[in-house]
Amino acid sequence: MRVRFGKIAPVALTLCLAAAACSNSGDSGSSTTEPSAATGATVTTASTTSPSTEATQVDATTASVDAESTPTTDGGAASPSTDAATTVPDSNRNENVPITGVPGVTDTEIGYAVIGTRAGNPLGTCILDCYLDGIKAYFAFRNSEGGIFGRELKVNQELDDELANNQVRSLDVISNNQSFGVFDATLLSSGWGDLDSAGIPTYTWGIQPADSANRPHIFPSAVLPCVDCTQHQVSYAVKLAGAKHVGVIGYGITENSKRCVTATADGVEKYSSDIGADVAYTNDNITFGLPNGIGPEVSAMRDAGVDFIATCIDLNGMKTLGDELQRQGMDNVTLYHPNTYDQQFVTDAGALFEGDFVGVGFLPFEAETGNSTLGEFLTWMDKAGKTPTELSMVGWINASVAFEGLLAAGPQFDRATVTDATNALTADTAGGLTRPINWSTGHTPYTNDTRPADQQGECTTMVRVKDGKFVTVAPAATPWMCWDSTEWSEPTFTAFK
Repeated sequence: MRVRFGKIAPVALTLCLAAAACSNSGDSGSSTTEPSAATGATVTTASTTSPSTEATQVDATTASVDAESTPTTDGGAASPSTDAATTVPDSNRNENVPITGVPGVTDTEIGYAVIGTRAGNPLGTCILDCYLDGIKAYFAFRNSEGGIFGRELKVNQELDDELANNQVRSLDVISNNQSFGVFDATLLSSGWGDLDSAGIPTYTWGIQPADSANRPHIFPSAVLPCVDCTQHQVSYAVKLAGAKHVGVIGYGITENSKRCVTATADGVEKYSSDIGADVAYTNDNITFGLPNGIGPEVSAMRDAGVDFIATCIDLNGMKTLGDELQRQGMDNVTLYHPNTYDQQFVTDAGALFEGDFVGVGFLPFEAETGNSTLGEFLTWMDKAGKTPTELSMVGWINASVAFEGLLAAGPQFDRATVTDATNALTADTAGGLTRPINWSTGHTPYTNDTRPADQQGECTTMVRVKDGKFVTVAPAATPWMCWDSTEWSEPTFTAFK
């Protein structure tokens, strides 16, 4: 018997728990074969029958300027393709052309503003500072190669939006006109509309799909145009866990979280006969922060026989849930975490999350670097004395997209040409760190009912906690799990570059 709860909470605050709400959608981004190139994407695929199965490679384009050359999958992601396509050359990367009247651009540098949440962060996690770590590491990497167009990439403004002042900080950037573009990692994206209207290329933490939609100057780290689309990821985790009865819970404070609960439960029900499990409990009205704990909800799930819980909540909520499960003797319940890719957090929790699944959405740190730029990310983070984190990877991915857009625009560039050139990239993978994004369609949202025929696929990454450490669910050499339709199948294991 399935138990449902779900009164609509009259809460206006839209805290960006979209990370929890959307991370079971595939995320994307891949880039180049050589560190200095913005061309060439390779997809490495392997059979799912055995982790040791020999992989094969097929070529695809990372930076095609032909929007029709590559079919797309869910989230504006481009499907792997062997078709030839025009790619962005970098032969003129070192050409310095005098430019005047372009904000943030001098003869020697291109300056960017970084806006993010530090003070007032209700999640208590590292956002702005960790995000800056990744951006600065990427800039250091590219500047060590000579920069681009004879100029170094620089952060020339660092702005804390203090949670509630994202629009104020965005308007500051617009009015002072000191920066060419903006990087933004915030929990309340109230200024993105202003930045888009001002025509400023803006690269963002991809957890706010509503504020990214239909805004051609906003380039999120993860394209999530369909919050309620049916996904395979959680169902696949349920099958791997051997679970039989699934509970799905989320916060009532945000519509994204509520839609996440619905989409997750619908996915498990859709594939119920294939995975041998059903949905026994749903609750999309959990109070944010769990101020009164989660005892009654856990008791209800215990009574419903739940042995797997998929959530649409933040990592602090997951800790409270894990503690309560332990208190009620439900240690054998496996959890799916959409927002707990934090090794220190998991380590500090001891054995609480052992055996759990964690959605990642980019190439996990535990994967083999292969032909991606993961190795460069780890190297340059280490050179800066910084610890790799989810937000630092988001910053690196955003900076990679900014670089690729500049390269595609050419040495005589401005905000408009960089925006246009970025939107012409049809299989952008940020150096193998995300699944390919087709920016020509990635800004346009759709629903499960209006999902285009050419966007039925899905690619994602996931890790599992083993002996207190994250390990990739798919083989480390091919860590992406891809499905080419909404029908049930085992995933194809893949790597991008």
